Amino acid sequence: MQSPFKYTFVLLLSVLVLSSCDEDKYADWKIINEVWLENLKEENKDNPDFIVTESGLCYQIIHTGSSTRPNGESYIEATYKGSLISGKTFDSGEYKRFLSEAIPGWREAIPKITRGGRIILYIPASLGYGDDGSGSIPPYSTLKFDLTLNYVINYY
Repeated sequence: MQSPFKYTFVLLLSVLVLSSCDEDKYADWKIINEVWLENLKEENKDNPDFIVTESGLCYQIIHTGSSTRPNGESYIEATYKGSLISGKTFDSGEYKRFLSEAIPGWREAIPKITRGGRIILYIPASLGYGDDGSGSIPPYSTLKFDLTLNYVINYY
C-alpha cells in the first residue's frame, strides 16, 4: 500500500510541472516544500524521537554524542550531507567555522547534540535560505541535513 504522502508529493510535483504561467516561478515549489514538510510532521506525529520546535525546525537525534556541547559562540567542525526534498544532494563535506555563521536551522539544532553526536535535520525555508535560495538550492526549499558534530571549541 502506497503512502498518502507519496501521492500528495506526486500530485504537487505535477502542479509544478504543468503550471508555467505563474508570475513567481517558485510559487509552486514553495507550496510543494511546505506541504512536504507538513506531511513529514504528520507521518511522525507519534514518533517520540522526531521533534518539531516552535520555529518549525524538525529533527531526530541519532546519537547524542558525549563531551562538549556547543553554544552560539562555538567554533565547530562537522561533516554533513545536505539534500532537497527530491533527494538530490546539493552539498556535502565539512563545516569548519563558528556556529554563529551557519544558517538559522543549524544554529538552533546543533546545540542539541554534543561532540560526536549525529542529527538529522529538516529545515524549513525560513530557517534555511528563505526566498533567495543559494547556489543550487532554489528559493523556498526545505532542506534535509544528516550532520555529525566532530569538534567543538566554546568561547564564552
